Amino acid sequence: MSGILFTVVGVLEKQKQAFGGGKNPQDNKAFFPITTFHRIHPEQLDYWISLKYDDPKNRPLVEDELTELLRRRRKVLNDKPDNFAIFGTDTITRLWDQITGGLFLLLFSLSSVALLVGGVGVMNIMLVSVTERTREIGVRKAIGATKKTILTQFTLEAITLCAVGGVFGVLIGSAIAYGLSFILPTLLSVWWILTAFLCSCAIGLVFGIYPAWKAANLDPIEALRYE
Repeated sequence: MSGILFTVVGVLEKQKQAFGGGKNPQDNKAFFPITTFHRIHPEQLDYWISLKYDDPKNRPLVEDELTELLRRRRKVLNDKPDNFAIFGTDTITRLWDQITGGLFLLLFSLSSVALLVGGVGVMNIMLVSVTERTREIGVRKAIGATKKTILTQFTLEAITLCAVGGVFGVLIGSAIAYGLSFILPTLLSVWWILTAFLCSCAIGLVFGIYPAWKAANLDPIEALRYE
């Protein structure tokens, strides 16, 4: 390694990884003393030391003792700040939460745009349906159908249309998640599936109200004359 011959004194077990089904093609490392590393790479001045405490309740004590030891070893004066940093598992957790939070906001924004576009499409379809069924609406009103009846009918049609689309979306999404489970660890949440389905129904309700209101307020005489 780097033109230097070494003697192998031991071989570690294979190191798995979280992704890729446990296989780790990057499991190709060599461990040697820090003094040897200094000789090979004298330009490297930063180090990462991993420690494990015996009990979580002792963590503050371990961090205090570690800070005191490092300040003494690194000859840091009392009135000077630390020239090192200590990271714990909570730091990694906060970083992970920030990353996943940002991804969630990005995906939520993209999903909102997609839902808005889909809602406009549903509204246009329902408006076309109202136009094509103008005579039907006129006949129904002529035989006694009220505005509430017509409003309820077209609103339910819009909700049903979106609900069917939501069912297909849930099935396709579940199939994709199942397929990805062979590559990445995936989990299907019943609550999120239910939330997605209810969002689809809500889109039908919100964007179906205007076409239904337009159908309910058609003049029956003009509707019967419509060709």
